[in-house]
Amino acid sequence: MRTSREQAAQTRERIVETAARLYRERGINGIGVADLMNEAGLTHGGFYKHFESKEALIAEACAAALEATKTELRRKIAAAPDDEALSTLVHTYLSKAHSDNPGLGCTIATLGPEAIRQDGIGKETIQQGVNNLLALISTQLQREGVDNDEVEAKAHAVLASMIGGLLLSRMMDSPTKTKAVLRDTSDFILKSV
Repeated sequence: MRTSREQAAQTRERIVETAARLYRERGINGIGVADLMNEAGLTHGGFYKHFESKEALIAEACAAALEATKTELRRKIAAAPDDEALSTLVHTYLSKAHSDNPGLGCTIATLGPEAIRQDGIGKETIQQGVNNLLALISTQLQREGVDNDEVEAKAHAVLASMIGGLLLSRMMDSPTKTKAVLRDTSDFILKSV
C-alpha cells in the first residue's frame, strides 16, 4: 500500500510538472487533458484518479510554477551582495535563458493575460504569484535604501517593466533584438530606481 501511495504521489507530481511546463508553453486552453496526460506518459483515463477537474490541475500547476520562479529568484538574490540584490533579481528575470524558455519561466508573463479572463482558482493563483513577486521586489528595494513611502509604487513599476520586457523580448524576430530588449529594460529599471 505504501509503495502505491508513493507511486501515486510521484505520478501526480509528474502530471503537475508536465502541466506547468505545457500551460506556460501553449496556454491554458492550448492543451487538452488527453494530450497533457500523453506528454506525461500516462493515459487520459488516469487523470481523474489524481485531480477533481482540469481547473484543479491548472491551479496546482500554476502554483508550482510560480513557486519555482520565486525559489529561483530567491536563490540568486541570496548569493548576491546586498548592494547587487535588486540588480541580480532584474537581470535574472530579464535573462536570455528566461526569454528563450517560456515553459520553464514566469507563469505571470505566460498565463497572466489568460488568467484575467477567467474566474476562479487559476486567477487567484496568478494573483498570489503577483503579490509574492511584488513582496520580493519590495524587499530588494528596501535593501537598496528606497524610501518606504515609495517602495510600493516602485515595486509595481519594476514588476510591470520586467513582465513587459520579457514579453516584448519573446516577440522579437532576431536574437540581437531580443538581447537589446532585455538589456534596455534592465538598464531602464535599474536607472529608474
